[in-house]
Amino acid sequence: MPADKKSFLFQYQAKNTLIHRLPAGVKFCILCLSSFTLYGAPQTLLAVYAVCLILTGICAKLSWLTVKRNCRFLGIYAICIFFIKIIGMPLTVDIFKTMAAETLFFMQKLALILFTASIFYETTSKLEIFVLCEKIERFFCRKKYTGAFSTLFTITLICVPRVFEVWTQLNYAYDARTHRRHDIVSAGRRFASLLPALIENLLRFAVTVEKALKNRRLRGCAGQPY
Repeated sequence: MPADKKSFLFQYQAKNTLIHRLPAGVKFCILCLSSFTLYGAPQTLLAVYAVCLILTGICAKLSWLTVKRNCRFLGIYAICIFFIKIIGMPLTVDIFKTMAAETLFFMQKLALILFTASIFYETTSKLEIFVLCEKIERFFCRKKYTGAFSTLFTITLICVPRVFEVWTQLNYAYDARTHRRHDIVSAGRRFASLLPALIENLLRFAVTVEKALKNRRLRGCAGQPY
């Protein structure tokens, strides 16, 4: 499989950069805070954050392929949002302008959050995410630590890149077995064929990861002195 076919959104990239060496907790806090604050932020703050995000992406050596795929995802999502907004509305120039402005304003904030998430996932390994979740649970639960929260939260976080990874693999397999066409009917058939396979793969992945994390936790507990 070619390199561009194996890559996907939110894929971890092992590199030696300042952003990679930052603690996972710091990067996760920035991701969470930005997700909550950017939606209500003024344009000035959005512009400052965008400049900082560009500099951070350069420091993290964010690939052009990631930028390209993020922009393509945002473009498709923007078109879908726009058409959903105008459904049932009178088709006038003023309505089109208003809906287009609202869509662009929403996509501006979504783009910043998407690229922030891309930097987080491309510079933070799955092991770092699991260790972070364990530390959070141990800090709050103390002696009542069970590992249930860290296991569940880790699965939730790493399922985000896993969705795009599985979808990329399924699309590649679908293209290898069928003639690739660019029309609405073919896109509908592709989606109807791949969606059940995507759900099945994600459920199997969640069960496998849960067992692996539980085994790791049990081995860790067995090695502790009484």
